[in-house]
Amino acid sequence: MSMQLLKITTQAMASYLLITLLSGCTTYTWEDGSKETVLGVPAEDERLTEEERRAQGVRYRKPGEIPE
Repeated sequence: MSMQLLKITTQAMASYLLITLLSGCTTYTWEDGSKETVLGVPAEDERLTEEERRAQGVRYRKPGEIPE
């Protein structure tokens, strides 16, 4: 019984660690359909209205570089 509890606890801890690590990821999807996941980069604010996004202007990003 003790080994089974240890196995379940280990699996739960591994799952928790994986979820915690992935929570800091941002996945960018490019126009060609390719995707890139970047660790530690906050996603863009999706709550902005279309007018607010236009007022910010266009921001270009090179793949592999962390945006500001």
